[in-house]
Amino acid sequence: MQQRDMEELMRRISRETGNPDAAQAAGRMRDALNTPEGRRAAQKILEGHSSSLENAARMAQAGNLEGAKQSVQELLRTPEGARLAAQIAKLMGR
Repeated sequence: MQQRDMEELMRRISRETGNPDAAQAAGRMRDALNTPEGRRAAQKILEGHSSSLENAARMAQAGNLEGAKQSVQELLRTPEGARLAAQIAKLMGR
């Protein structure tokens, strides 16, 4: 899965939920991924965990949001995922 695929997944989640908060969160995540630190963390995640991300995307597309959420949570427990989550939280003001 490439970074553009991750961005498309975020746009799709935002569109399909119809939730303005989801759209804002997706925008902030996109902003985080566009920082040098965010790009490095995302690249490491893509290099080491692309199959997990693809699996999460497939689950989300199939409507299994709980399964997708669990897959993403597992990724966020990796060192790279934790760095990316910290960067996103920082940009979101948390």
